[in-house]
Parts: sequence; C-alpha cells; structure tokens
Amino acid sequence: MATEPFLLTIAIPTYNRSLYLARLLESLVPQLNGESRVELIISDNASPDETPATMEEFRLRGLVFRGIRNHENIGAEANFVQCFTQASGRYVWIVGDDDVILPRGVEVVLGLLASSEFDLVHLRAAPIVAGAEPRAPTRQPRIEIVHDPVTFALRTHVFLTFITSNIIDKRRVSELPHLPFTDIIGTGLVQLSWTYTVLRHFRKGAVVHDCLVAGGGDENRGGYALVTIFGTNLKRITEAWLVDAPLVRIILNGAQQVFFPTYLSLARSKASGFTDEDPDQVLRPLFFDNWRYHLFIYPVLTLPLGLARLWVLLCRVANRLDKILGNPMLR
Repeated sequence: MATEPFLLTIAIPTYNRSLYLARLLESLVPQLNGESRVELIISDNASPDETPATMEEFRLRGLVFRGIRNHENIGAEANFVQCFTQASGRYVWIVGDDDVILPRGVEVVLGLLASSEFDLVHLRAAPIVAGAEPRAPTRQPRIEIVHDPVTFALRTHVFLTFITSNIIDKRRVSELPHLPFTDIIGTGLVQLSWTYTVLRHFRKGAVVHDCLVAGGGDENRGGYALVTIFGTNLKRITEAWLVDAPLVRIILNGAQQVFFPTYLSLARSKASGFTDEDPDQVLRPLFFDNWRYHLFIYPVLTLPLGLARLWVLLCRVANRLDKILGNPMLR
C-alpha cells in the first residue's frame, strides 16, 4: 500500500481576495507551527491584487507552504480540481479562502485522522459574523463515528456541498471507479465529484458536531445562480454520481427543507448578492411532485414577505423536530 509523505493536505484555492486569505493564513500560523504531518498548498488563480505579496509576507513569518501561481485564471472549479490532484497527503482538506479554521481545529482533525481510517470526515461550520471573532469550541468536540452511508447522509445532506466542511481520503478516491472530475466543472459543485465518490462506496466516516471552521463573510460574493446550482445542478450531479436512490433522496430533500427556505427569504429581502433568477420557474419542474416543495419552498415564494420570514422560522422548527425524531422527513 502506498505511503503518503503527509497525513493531511490543507489546500487553499484563492483568487483576488488577499484580505480574506490573510485572515485564513493568520488562523493557521500558530496551528501549523512545527506540524510535520500537514502539507499546506496555496493555489493562486492569477490574482491581480496583493495575493502574491500576502503569501510572501506569511512565508517570511515562517509559515511553510507550497505556492502555486497559475499563469492565467483557470476558473474557480478548475482550481479546486488542481488543489485536489496536487495534494500529497493521505487526506485532503480544501478550505475556501474566505473561511477560517478555528483555534485547535487542525489539532482535533489530526487527532481524529491518526486514530483510524475514514473515507470522509465532515465538520460543522459556524457563520462568520462581521465584527465578531470566531471562537473555538470551549469543550472537547463531539465526534460521531458513522459506519453506513444513509446515516452519514442524514447527518450532512446539503451541507456536503460546503467544500471547507469535508475532508476526503484521497487514497480511497484513487482506488474507486468514478467519472472524470472535470465533467462537472461549470456547475458550481465540482467538489461533489470526489465527495460523492467516497459516499457512494462508503465504509466509515466521522461527523464533528462542534464547529471547527467558520465560513462566509465575503461581502463581495455575487454572480452565482444559486437556485440553478442547488436545484438543477445539484439534482443532476447527485443522481449521476451518487446513484443510490435513498442517498439521492436525502441530499435533495435536505436542499428543499434546509437550504432553499432561508436562501429564498434572503433573496426576496435583497439580502443576498447573487444573480436574479426566477426560483419557481427553475424549481417547480424539478420538485413539483415532492411534497417538500409545496411545504418548504412555495410558501416562501408566494406569501407576503413578513409571513414568508415567519414561515422560514416554522421550517426551522420542523427541521429540528425532524432531527429529534430520526429524520423521517429527510428520508
């Protein structure tokens, strides 16, 4: 069996967001100091801003990493694939450049990965709130070891799309049959190619229920057709790559129950910076025969805004009750 030079590769694809990259690297400096089990890669997609200077600043401060500078912008998703293929570690953790690894996050992850073999590790993420310092858990993180794919999908469902939350056994991916990762570049969800590969052939995984990462906080986001990404594209990719009907249902039900009510409410409030789409036109053909569309999505689109926000709160209560009862609705 091949032996990798590192237990874990942390790979950061970045483009034109030097301030956010600096925030992330600042969170890593104390955590990676003297840590020989971790390879750090920063893949710069030909950024025209201060990204090269930021990388050099942290190198001079003693942060050890392998820098990749693309000659031209190859696109975000191609950069994600490049990060995955370039990684030398047994496990690959791709971290968004506007996210943060909380204090002790690397320590907890390394301890977990050294304790056993996992196809997939999923980390719960906290939101980054402007003006607030993300905090590490004050207790030993709760870690659930999972041995079947249905249970893992019930714990993670639509959150598998958040790239920073997932750590993948690259060796396992290399041993399994899968379509080319590049087949789904342009969908906004290329990271699901390796994630679904291991979930489809799942043996063992772990879910960390206390937050080790914090995500978001980039006010310059925009231009993403998220209804299409989490509707049309997610459905197509999940059916093609995951195949197994119970797993497909759980992922798509999670998108309808958990993601869309909140996102659509924010979109109606003009609180999101994404492209204008007609959500009903996109989602109705995909999910009209699923009762969750009528309960979780359609009221948020059609009720007066104040009532729609109230409906979102009721949806969250319903999802919490569903979780307590063992997720019968997600199934």
